[in-house]
Amino acid sequence: MAPGRTRDVVFTYRYLRGAMIALLLMLLLSVGYQWWWETDHSCWLGSISAYYYTPARTVFVGSLCALGASLIAYKGHSPQEDVLLNFSGFMAFVVAMVPTVPDGRCGPNAYTQTPAEIAAAVRNNIWSLVVVGVLAAVVAAWLRRGAMTRDPSDRPTVRSVVVTVACGLVLLAELALFLVLRDRFIALSHGIAAGTMVAGVIAVMVFSAMRAEERHQGSAAGGTGTTGTTYKRIYIAIAVALAVALGVTVLTAVTVRGFDHLILIAEVIIIVLFAAYWGVQTKELWDLRDADGAEARSARSVAE
Repeated sequence: MAPGRTRDVVFTYRYLRGAMIALLLMLLLSVGYQWWWETDHSCWLGSISAYYYTPARTVFVGSLCALGASLIAYKGHSPQEDVLLNFSGFMAFVVAMVPTVPDGRCGPNAYTQTPAEIAAAVRNNIWSLVVVGVLAAVVAAWLRRGAMTRDPSDRPTVRSVVVTVACGLVLLAELALFLVLRDRFIALSHGIAAGTMVAGVIAVMVFSAMRAEERHQGSAAGGTGTTGTTYKRIYIAIAVALAVALGVTVLTAVTVRGFDHLILIAEVIIIVLFAAYWGVQTKELWDLRDADGAEARSARSVAE
């Protein structure tokens, strides 16, 4: 690939990574604005998802859909990371398209909908998502088959197959609910999608941490700047904190009834931690690119 084209691909990667952080920031700012200006900063809803029924709806749905598309478009640094990013991106669409139950803590919701209206919207949106998802999977499998024919080293590893099967089972369960038990799907899929989306991101962090030292072997950045071991520790720490926040969110949603805003706080922590991880990894890849062209070589392999 010509140097100019390599540079274009590298900068596209960087802008895509930056855009994901910007989307998360926009979501937090939209919720904060709704709290500060629209409710006289006297009332918080119980979760970020509950702001679907407020003027923050467009940013909530738009940022999640854009984040989902970005996660799918972004090429993971290993086959299992790529599968998990695609899975989490798909689940982000489900979180955006299937609303949680309305929250009446701050008075009447600005955008109220009847159960029939919600069901009609979910049916329309999810059918569109399923059809496009199936078409995309077929095209991706066809392209992947061509790549494996050219280079046997591109064949799936045992780890990537296990990850693919696990993610596929979750998707099949969601699809079965949608096709057979539509009411249960509307009631449960938002929470399932949100939890599994975050779980997928946690797994990406762990796999990235496992390969951090390998990425820095022979790198000038590894000798003069932050080492692969340091990045590994950072990613593991963020993954553990994210897992704790996810566990608190799930347990609170299932059991706790006294502290109404614990889910909201945990969700904010999850968003901040993911943005922190994405920012730190962006710096790592940036340093590697400046040190020895590792990111450029990765970008070249993707483009080719």
